[in-house]
Amino acid sequence: MLTTNDQTKAKLRTWESIASGSLAATCAVFISNMPETIKTRMQLDGEASKRDGSSRPKQYHSTWDAYRKIVRQEGFRALQAGLGPAIGIQIIMNGLRLGLFEPIQRTIRDTTKSREHNVLIKLTSGAISGAIGVIASSPLYLAKNRLQAQSSYFHAAEEHHYKNTRDCLKKIYRQNGFVGLFHGVTAGLPRVVVASATQLTTYDKTKAFAIQNLNLRDGFPAHLFASFISSLFTVTMMNPFDVVSTRIYQSSGRETVYHSVFDCFKKTVQAEGWFALQKGWLALYLRLGPHTVLTFIFLEKIRSMILKYKAHENKISKTQHSM
Repeated sequence: MLTTNDQTKAKLRTWESIASGSLAATCAVFISNMPETIKTRMQLDGEASKRDGSSRPKQYHSTWDAYRKIVRQEGFRALQAGLGPAIGIQIIMNGLRLGLFEPIQRTIRDTTKSREHNVLIKLTSGAISGAIGVIASSPLYLAKNRLQAQSSYFHAAEEHHYKNTRDCLKKIYRQNGFVGLFHGVTAGLPRVVVASATQLTTYDKTKAFAIQNLNLRDGFPAHLFASFISSLFTVTMMNPFDVVSTRIYQSSGRETVYHSVFDCFKKTVQAEGWFALQKGWLALYLRLGPHTVLTFIFLEKIRSMILKYKAHENKISKTQHSM
């Protein structure tokens, strides 16, 4: 995915691709988790309850207002709520999503005997790798979502009380069994499939355009440019699905009831209007923008180091055989 030479890409084995994706995303999450907490709360702010179907009074007026109130009332540390499961999500979901993107592309091209790197293959590969990642990491996303919304100062329509990630998953398992740990995965799937297909495709295409047409070096300048453009497209496409996903993961049927992704879309629009589907857009961009840029920059660097190491090992091996 991240090089222009097929022969170079083929040198990365699948497990190396997955491991580099996990490490890159984990490095980025320490920065991106703070706006993720703000985004989660803003998307739950004003959510309608099942009692009367009307939306609740909003507690945050803007992204800056949410940031200011959280820090003032709960301390700066509160912005890193859910960091533990967030790290786990990056290791599992983005490791699989980023790591399997290129192997899936190769499989599709080999199966269809296509040598072209067309957009449809990239979109399909991004969607499949994203789906695999979100299913595997869904229990951790459930815990992250609920822990970030948990506060004595912020009151979501559906509130939960957990000590930590382990306590959260243990209580959900006791109440709803193993299947309960995957509550919300049907909402997470379209969110990540749309985001993954958009992000990976636009990054690849934009980077190629920058190198070929803007004469940017295939290094930090091209990676930064491609990451920035990719994040704009990704946030715009995924935000409505992200709002629905956040609300379904938070819901347990006590105060909010959503029978499906479509039902959540409908109830959200009916109670709060179409604009509600873009709640938290800026917070999501402040989270996903830097996360996308940092992830791809780290990923390019890590994979470059792996390839250099492998090339060095091969050179040593050939030298020893020739002696």
